[in-house]
Amino acid sequence: MAVSNTMAYEPIGPDELERLQNIFETARYIACMSRHDPAAERLAAMAIRFYQLGIRDDDDLIHTIVKTNKALRPSADEKIPVDLN
Repeated sequence: MAVSNTMAYEPIGPDELERLQNIFETARYIACMSRHDPAAERLAAMAIRFYQLGIRDDDDLIHTIVKTNKALRPSADEKIPVDLN
């Protein structure tokens, strides 16, 4: 995984934003997520945050986003408790 020593809070330029948009769209597609899915916003935030943390390789960034998203989603086997009262 390629990690840069760049400061975590440097501004993201227009070229980088366009690149992050493409990375987000790819990760969203791999995650089988609609653009209108509320969780898609989380994918976009992860793309920006992992980029700021220094992951600059596109493939590594996409992999990290998809893997993290999968880890944060409840599995199909898990029952989510619902309070009906």
